[in-house]
This record gives sequence, structure tokens and C-alpha cells, in this order.
Amino acid sequence: MMLKTVFSKSGDRKTLVFAGIGATIGLVLLMIAVQIYVDVYSIVQDKNKQNDYIVLKKGISTLNTLGLKSSKFTPDELDELSKQDFVSKVAPFKSGNGFEVLVILSFGSGNFPPFSTLAFFESLPDDFLDVQPKEWKWQEGNKEVPIILPNTFLDAYNYGIAPSMGAPQASKDLIKSVRFQLKISGDKGNALYFGKVVGFSDRVNSILVPDNFLCYLNKNYGNGDTEQFSRIIIATTNKQNPKIKTYLKSHNYETNNELIKENMMQQIALGLFSSLSFIGIVIVFLSVLNLLLYAQVSIAKNKIQIKILFLLGYKWQAIAKALLRQFVWVYGVVFLIASILLIVLKWFWSVWLQNIMSIHVSVFASIITFVVGLAFILLFLFLNYNNIKVQVKNLFEA
Repeated sequence: MMLKTVFSKSGDRKTLVFAGIGATIGLVLLMIAVQIYVDVYSIVQDKNKQNDYIVLKKGISTLNTLGLKSSKFTPDELDELSKQDFVSKVAPFKSGNGFEVLVILSFGSGNFPPFSTLAFFESLPDDFLDVQPKEWKWQEGNKEVPIILPNTFLDAYNYGIAPSMGAPQASKDLIKSVRFQLKISGDKGNALYFGKVVGFSDRVNSILVPDNFLCYLNKNYGNGDTEQFSRIIIATTNKQNPKIKTYLKSHNYETNNELIKENMMQQIALGLFSSLSFIGIVIVFLSVLNLLLYAQVSIAKNKIQIKILFLLGYKWQAIAKALLRQFVWVYGVVFLIASILLIVLKWFWSVWLQNIMSIHVSVFASIITFVVGLAFILLFLFLNYNNIKVQVKNLFEA
């Protein structure tokens, strides 16, 4: 009780408050940096558990325009690509050859104008598709054909064609409920089918039909050629593998910018982690330095009282621990406030990733983040105790 009374009014309380605020801000930044690193690592790990898919095509040059070079992939090129260690599996895009497809869409009523356009069909093995609708099948004799559209096509209509024509926008459910006329025209004859959209793909930017339907069209209305491939798709377990970029560049293969964007996103996240960590550590250590100075000032102001305590028989260890108790509650409050702020910010961060980036991460902060924060608190308490111990021991020995 006497020790508590002696040190209860020591030091400048404003210094203690401002140092605590600084420590809280620094610790929050540090814990946020750790949480960002944990989230990015978990996203990368989740993606590495499944295949990533990259669509490849050959670059077009003037030689292609003059007909002196082909943009088709040869069987040898496909075989060589399949043997690369970064490739899990590979498949070519089969396309319609030697026939024309006219798509006619008419809602029959309402504000939607009739719409017709030339189109092309492609097909892929089912295990390369990112959607697997139960209607994805066709048998010879069926007039209704299931179709998978790329989401970019629907976006082009809703945000480009519809506004320019003064037409209403269309939802996915509406598009799925409509039947398209598919007029097939080729040297071997004509045919009429009805298309029905059964799914939308983010992976493939093509109008996809079942493989057996495309082969049937090529055989009966086209030239029968199914071995000419202008695009291929590969599955890889690590899209960030630097060998991929090197291989594509050396063979003049092109892909979309998704790979580059994901690398950039990870670099930004890691850069943010480094920056926040550095700033947080600097702020925290400056605040801890203020607390160390606060302890030294408190001891200097109570020099006489401490010596009296020595004469009364108090050990220097007991006096040092009594002084340390002033900082235990400060660091406890700092850790509590920092943890609450982290929980709130983590929730907003997770919701933002889900709504804006379509990336799902847990809304709960990682236990690793709290462990790191608590480790820093214990480190600072240790530094304060050593500082106090040295100052009080010097007085005891003087």
C-alpha cells in the first residue's frame, strides 16, 4: 500500500496518455499489416489447392496478315506444351469450321427489340469448364442446344448495347428463360436449332456448346475439320510460376492480363504489409521510448522517497515491480483497444474483398495476429522492467 501511495502521483500523466495513444496507433498498424499478410497467404494457399486456367493464343504479326504464317497450334506444339512441368493438363478449343451461325433473338413483346448476329461456336472438355449445369448435354435429333455464354457478353449488352439502343437491361435469369433461333448454313445444307443459355462463364470468353454437337455440325454442315486449333487452354497448379511467363515469351504465345494482375495484387499486398509494419514498429517504439523516459522521470522525481523505502527495509526488486505495475495497465489498455479496432477493421476489410474483389476471406481476425500483438506488448513490458530495474538498482547501490 505504501509503495502504491508513493508512486501513484509520480510523473506527468499527459506524457503517459499520449505515449499510450501512440502505442495504440502503432500496434494497430502493426497488427493490420500482419492480418493482411495472413489473408493474402490464405488466398494464395486456397488458389494453389486447385488448378488455375490460362487461355493461350499465338501473337498476330504482318506475316499472318500476308498469309505467310499460321496462328494455328500444331500437334507437336501441343505435345511440347503438355510436357512442361508447370502444366497439369492441356486442351485445345474446338471450333466450328465451314458453316455459318446466325443467332436470332426475339422476345415477342415488351421493350426488347429483335436482335440478330453472326456467331461462332467453340467447345472444351467438361473438366475445363468453371460451370457444370445439369442441362449440359445434347443428343443427335435434339433441336434444343444448351449454350454457355461468357459473362463479358452479358456485360457488353447491359452496359453498352442496351443503353445505346434505349432497351432494358437483361438479368441472367431472363436470358436463361429465352430460346434463341440458331440458323446453321453450310455447303452441305442448312438447319434450324434453338439455343438455351444454361450457364455463364468467367473463365472462357467464347460461346460454348457441347463437344458432340459441335462435332456433328462440322461433320454434317461444315468441312469436317476438327484438328485446327487457334486457342488452347492449360491447367496449372501455380499461375505465378515464373517459368510460365518465360515459356510464353520465348514461343510468342499470348494470354490475358489476369496473370500479371494477380502478381501485381500480391506485390501490392506485400508492399502494403512491409510499409504498415515499418510505420507501425517505428510509432510503437517511439511510444515505448516515451514510456521509458516517463519511468526515468518518475524515478528521478521520487528519488528521496525511494531511498526512504530502502531505509525502511524494502528490497529494490519490490520497488521496481511496484513501478512496473503502472505500465502493466497502460499496455493492457493499449492491447485491448488495438484488438477492438483490429476486429472492426478486419470486418470492413473482409466485406470489401467480398463485394468489390469477389474474394472470400474470414471476417474474423487470425489468432496469429493477436499472438504477434501480445508478443510485442510482452516485449515492451520486459524493456520497461529492465529500464526500471537498472534505475532503481543504481539508487540502491549509490
